[in-house]
Amino acid sequence: MDGLDAAPVPEGERRRVAVIGAGLVGLASALWLARLGHHVTVVDRAPPEPGGSYRQACSYGNACTVAPHGVVPVATPGIAWRVPGMVLNPAGPLAIVWRYLPHLAPWLRAFLAASRPAEVERIAGTLAGLLRHADAAYRPLVEEAGARHLERHAGCLYLYRSDAAFAAAEADNRLRERHGVALERLDAVAIRALEPRLAPLYRRGVLYPDAYTFDSPQVLAVAFAAAIRKRGGAIVRAEVRDLRCEGEGVRVGTDGTALRAERLVIAAGAHSRALVRQLGEDVLLDTERGYHVLFPEAGHLLGRPVCYPEHGFYMTPMADGLRAAGTVELGGLAVPARPVRTRMIRQTVAELLPQAGAPGAEWMGFRPSMPDSLPVVARSARHPAVTYAFGHGHLGLTLAGITGRLVADLVSERPPVLPLATLRHDRFDAWGGKPGPG
Repeated sequence: MDGLDAAPVPEGERRRVAVIGAGLVGLASALWLARLGHHVTVVDRAPPEPGGSYRQACSYGNACTVAPHGVVPVATPGIAWRVPGMVLNPAGPLAIVWRYLPHLAPWLRAFLAASRPAEVERIAGTLAGLLRHADAAYRPLVEEAGARHLERHAGCLYLYRSDAAFAAAEADNRLRERHGVALERLDAVAIRALEPRLAPLYRRGVLYPDAYTFDSPQVLAVAFAAAIRKRGGAIVRAEVRDLRCEGEGVRVGTDGTALRAERLVIAAGAHSRALVRQLGEDVLLDTERGYHVLFPEAGHLLGRPVCYPEHGFYMTPMADGLRAAGTVELGGLAVPARPVRTRMIRQTVAELLPQAGAPGAEWMGFRPSMPDSLPVVARSARHPAVTYAFGHGHLGLTLAGITGRLVADLVSERPPVLPLATLRHDRFDAWGGKPGPG
């Protein structure tokens, strides 16, 4: 998509817009809105600030990778047979907190329905459409924020311990190739040349050359926030308590004061469902809990993100060390972090990368997840002044730029640069997927 940047809207069409959420999706939405001339206020309980903590944000703890190969949804054919094992194996790459299972049931039914072959093809096509424009939508934001120096362009490497594991992954790679993803199949010799410090516990691999990373998602978020302020926007540190639509606008009540705006964007990640409910709607959004462990002395050991899909996490070189990040745990927002998850990451990194050294900080965060691995980018069905932008699962960092561009189109009442029918918040009604308790 060439010419993704857009001219500002006419003066009379510029709106006061409140954006709830200062993760990368919320910040990219706010910066795109500001670029189009709107008057933006971002509200978050702990926004990114120099020297401040950003640990509560899902954007803080991710694998830092812009992943154009991410067209394969989490639910694929055969997942139903693996669910019992997920419940019974708390250390597996995909796990369920068993006592949360009754609350998860409506989401899980839709998740299993999304794993049908025809649905996987449809979902992959939608993801591919978004991913093809992910980098182009980031370019204007990264340049304006002065954050180009954070990028590392070296691709992303997936590794397989056996020929059988590699063969089993070929269905996913053929799906990627059908949707235009560039990839290179590698043997053990080629892998060793790329990453000589890895233990030789692999037979085959796949390199996705167009993937790239940011050295620090927190530094990127701080840079985006500064760019928003430079354009006259505001970043407000506050907890949102209640939402009301009043006339043609909205009232955002916080723990400090009330903010009134003509338009509202809900980009609060995994916390978005509670806000949507305050507006009299619901959405089949739940939480994939992700974990990471930092190895502070190991940042130089790898040249790019490396993932063994069987373990479910990336090892990514970053500015502050090597971050081993990922896994999926379905367990909601209230269950405490489970040490078994980070213990599995520590033990596996020690096996795969023997020189990694002592582990440092650990983290757990909440990925906002829809059953079909597609985000919600849509206007509220009941309140035209409200736009939703959440549910990106594993692709929040990757899709932040294009989501922000689409949000700016919706708020500006311009035709969106991509079709959005498949990203509606109420799309599960057609499947009989009725939202349940969260």
